[in-house]
Amino acid sequence: MARPPYSLFRVAAERVELVTPHMKRITVDGSHLPAFRAGLPAQWLKVFAPGGNEQAIAGRAYTVRRFDPLSKKLELDFVLHGDNGPVSAWAARVKPGDPFEISATHPRSGFAVQNSTEHYLLFGDETALPAIGGILEALPAHARADVFVEVDDVGDEQTIDTVAAVNFNWLHRKGGGRSLSGSLVEAAKTLGRPDENTVIWIAAESSIVTSLRKQALSDWGADRRRLHAAGYWKRGESDHKDDEAFG
Repeated sequence: MARPPYSLFRVAAERVELVTPHMKRITVDGSHLPAFRAGLPAQWLKVFAPGGNEQAIAGRAYTVRRFDPLSKKLELDFVLHGDNGPVSAWAARVKPGDPFEISATHPRSGFAVQNSTEHYLLFGDETALPAIGGILEALPAHARADVFVEVDDVGDEQTIDTVAAVNFNWLHRKGGGRSLSGSLVEAAKTLGRPDENTVIWIAAESSIVTSLRKQALSDWGADRRRLHAAGYWKRGESDHKDDEAFG
């Protein structure tokens, strides 16, 4: 594979842990990486896992779960799809000490939390959980958030610490894997029109995001400046690229 036209940085897995049965967290030393923009959750970068003959395989975009500015530890969460995707298959078998490469965070990535915003409405599936976790941890104490997350079953729910007032709504596919259940769209239909100052954040499968975005704009009359929507993946495509993606 030809190297991409940007710098890659060699790292090694220092710690590997299962957050849930289908989510693996890899912690690396980020002290030699370009500076992360402080207070900006949902920044993303490319991960290049090693393939045969020490050649990196195709890179995939992953959202930074957390970067500690004091310890310089970088945490990346990987959804374990149970498939042979180039990076997800590697993540399923990775162990401490294993090397890989990452890019710097994309300069246009990240979600700016505004201190003046009091209400957030977040929608996502498990691929959005790293970004959702980072956003919730960055919210101030006076903020409140209604969060709708679709996962396979109760075992895939996560505990996220935040000083904000958060109402979690976990939607279960119950053994459906990554099949499209439409539960996020149905949940959104049960909601009343959000306050005009509400910030709406959406990240999931591309067609689901399209439906939710349409509802936010057409049915709720959401301000486009307060709507952030990105298709993190697309059914049937191995490396979906969303022009609006920010995580």
